[in-house]
Amino acid sequence: MFKGKPRYENLDQYVAQRDYALALEAIAEEIKKRPDAFNLLLRQAELLGMAGDRDKAISVYRKLAQHYAEQGFYARAIAVNNKVLRLDPNRQDVTKELAQFIASQQEAEQAARVKLRRATAAAAPQPPVPPPPEPPAPDPAAQQAEKERAASHFFAEFPPPALEELLSKTTVRSFAPSEAILREGDPSTSLFLIEEGEVEVQTTDPSGRQLFLAKLGPGEFFGEVAALTGKPRTATIVATKAVTVIEIYREDLDEIATQYPEVRAVLRRFYERRAQATAEAVITRMRGGRA
Repeated sequence: MFKGKPRYENLDQYVAQRDYALALEAIAEEIKKRPDAFNLLLRQAELLGMAGDRDKAISVYRKLAQHYAEQGFYARAIAVNNKVLRLDPNRQDVTKELAQFIASQQEAEQAARVKLRRATAAAAPQPPVPPPPEPPAPDPAAQQAEKERAASHFFAEFPPPALEELLSKTTVRSFAPSEAILREGDPSTSLFLIEEGEVEVQTTDPSGRQLFLAKLGPGEFFGEVAALTGKPRTATIVATKAVTVIEIYREDLDEIATQYPEVRAVLRRFYERRAQATAEAVITRMRGGRA
């Protein structure tokens, strides 16, 4: 039994004893101290779902999905949306809301880019300026955030009705460390986007020896080229940490492209970019890591 005011440090113990009232009280107090810690909101929503308060859990998830979408982290927003659908498969209104939000955000960003180009073109010529100082060392957190935003452009290119359809069909899956997500030679039925965690890419040389190819983290795709061509998997993917991935089935993409023909152009551009990126990565490895 726990006495006194619930403490956040004891959260896992409260959950283990299924005392969700104490767990929710403890996390609510912590959120007051750190209102911008969105990982706390995510945990709060999970606890609300475990406690059976589905409506409140969905309300928190909606807030989180919008926050991540506003930041350009569409993969995170989609993973949160999937949690809503797990709680209540009938809440397709939340999926529609997210798809419309992503579409409106893309329209606003496109308008801002056009405005900037026009302003730049209309600006009077400026005298030469001295070269800027050496840029600071890259910030790993900023680089990671940019990688995640870049991957999210895959979803942003879908027209709103097609995006809504895609969001309702994505699957969020979790894998434990050392668990194989897919194996070399397997049929290609889906592609994956890492939402959280890390995986290792492995292949087998002609002698049967296992070779390490790369590590991938949040915001990186794998299995996409094989899935879009229908060819067997060319590598084995193993989780090196606890991993959460968004899985998109080729069958669903084909179905959406049949309904919305403009999606085929989106998939073609995506395939060409990813195939090129994969080819460049292979060439780099063959050269011993030299660019």
